[in-house]
Amino acid sequence: MLNDKVPWNLRTVLSIHLLRLLVGLLLVRILYPLIVEVTPFVVEVTDRIVVLVLVWLAVRRYKGNFRTLGLTFQNFKINLLYGIFVGFLLLVISIYSEKIYTTVLFLTPSQHPLVAQAEKAISWYDLASPLFLAGVLAPLTEEVLYRLFTFLPMKEKWGFWRGAIASSFVFALMHFNWYWLGEMIVVGVGLAFVYYWTGSLISSIVAHSVINTSKIIMLFLGISIV
Repeated sequence: MLNDKVPWNLRTVLSIHLLRLLVGLLLVRILYPLIVEVTPFVVEVTDRIVVLVLVWLAVRRYKGNFRTLGLTFQNFKINLLYGIFVGFLLLVISIYSEKIYTTVLFLTPSQHPLVAQAEKAISWYDLASPLFLAGVLAPLTEEVLYRLFTFLPMKEKWGFWRGAIASSFVFALMHFNWYWLGEMIVVGVGLAFVYYWTGSLISSIVAHSVINTSKIIMLFLGISIV
C-alpha cells in the first residue's frame, strides 16, 4: 500500500486543475489557430501533454518522488495482472451501467469524438489514432492526474473511501458529460482502490487502458455496449 503523506495539499490540486483548463484554452483557442489546424487529435494530445507537464512541475516543486508514489515498474508482472483483472471487472460494471442508463432511465449519451472515430473507422489503420489516445495516452495522463495527484491528498485528508469518491467525482466532472457521471465515479473508485491496494500506478493505468481499449475495439467491431 501507499504511504499516507504527500507533500502537496488540496489547494495545489485545485490550482493544477484550473491551470490545465486555462493553458489548454490559451493554446487551442488562441495560439494554435495561428500556426496549425486544430483537430480533435491535436486537442487531445495537447491536453495530455499539459497535464503531464503541470503535474511533473508540481510534484518536483514539493520534492515528491514518483517512484514512492507508485509510478515504478517494480513488481511489474503482478501489477500488470491485477490491472488486467480489475480492468475487465470494471469494464463489465461500466457496460452494465450504460445499459441501465439507456433502458431504465432513458438517457442518451452525447457522442465523444473518440467514439465517433471508432464507429467510423473502416480499417485498423483508421482505428490507430483513437486506440492510441484512449488506450495509451488517456490512461497514463488521467491516472497520474486523478489518482496519483488528486486522490492521494484527498485520502490523506478524508480517508480512503471519501477520498476515492471525491477524486472520482472530479475525474467524472472533468469529462464534461453528465451521462457518464455515475458510471465514472464508480469506475474511478475502482481505479483508486487498485492503485492504493497494490501501491502501483501501473495497475490502475493498465486497468484504465483495458476499459478504454476494449470499448474502442467493441465499437469498431460493431458490438453494442449500450
